[in-house]
Parts: sequence; C-alpha cells; structure tokens
Amino acid sequence: MAYSDFKTLQILKKETGLSYQLQTLFPPLIQGLQPSEHLLFDLQEAKTYGLLSEKAKSEMLITPLLKEVRRKNSKEISFLSGVSLDTNIEKLNGVCDYIFSAVPRALELTAPIFCIVEAKNRTVEEGFAQCAAEMYASYLFNEQNNERQNVIYGAVTNAYEWAFLKFENNLIFIDEDRYALQNLEILLGVFQIIIDTYKK
Repeated sequence: MAYSDFKTLQILKKETGLSYQLQTLFPPLIQGLQPSEHLLFDLQEAKTYGLLSEKAKSEMLITPLLKEVRRKNSKEISFLSGVSLDTNIEKLNGVCDYIFSAVPRALELTAPIFCIVEAKNRTVEEGFAQCAAEMYASYLFNEQNNERQNVIYGAVTNAYEWAFLKFENNLIFIDEDRYALQNLEILLGVFQIIIDTYKK
C-alpha cells in the first residue's frame, strides 16, 4: 500500500493495526542550538521567493534546515531526500520526502533509519497518518536488514510549523507540542535530542 494512501489515522489503524495517542515527547526546557550563518542566510534569502507550493517550501525552507541538522552531526548520520522505502512485509511502499539514517555518508538508503520527515503544503495534521506509515515501514526495513530499532521518530511540517511523532511498541505517539520555524534554535534542539537519543 502506498504511503500517500494513508489519508487518515483511521486508515492507518485499519491497514496496519497501529494505534495512536497524544503525548509530550520532549522536555519543557529544550537546549537550543545556534544556527549557522549559512542556514540563516538561506532562510533569509527564502523570503524573497514565492513559497506557494509544497515543493518550493521544501527546497527553500525545509531542506536547508535538515542539511544543517546533518552538518552538525555529519560523523554520525546521513540525510537522504526523495528516496523509495519499500518493504516486503505489509507491502508498504512509496517515496519518503526525507530520511535520516545512522550511517555516515550513505549514498543509498541504509539501515538503521531513525527519523522520517514528511512535508505538507497546508496543515501538519494532514500528514500524521502518512508519516506514521513511513515510520512503521522504517521499523520493518531496519528489521529486514538486521538493524532493529525499537524507536523511530518522525516529523510532519508545512515548513513553518513542525509536529513530531514517535513509533514505539507498535504505538504511534503524537507530540502535543508544536515547534515553529521562527524559534529556530529550539527546533534544531529538538532534532539534536532525537539524534542524541539514538546515539545512547
């Protein structure tokens, strides 16, 4: 089943058996990370473009931020964009917008995957089910490649607002909090928590 067919959380539960619940995923006091001048320039320049489509927002706002996350952790992770994630189990398939793997400098999709990011044009809520399906597929992909990870993180964003999810014990936890691009240091801090959690 294609990830794009997961339009609602009800469809997700029916097709995969996964349940979901709201939960606070991160501590209330997050240590922010100072963005680089490179990222600040990219985001400032993006304001001069017409960011009306999902593709434009992905290229001008989301990708620069995720590249920054990778730069800060280049010895531990890889960042892949627009790659297919197909599993033999459950027949889940399709292209993921962004994937983080715990293999440095990977040239192709390599287990273990530990975080998925899904871009949407309007509200973040419209991407919850699709992102959750991709997280579940990441879990299965890791298992198939003998790199089992009990926890997989995900994020859905319209570039300006970010919502995070966590897959654990066949449950999808949706963060009750939202993070804004305008609070860039905190947003980068959340990604660092995810990476540091994996490294532990």
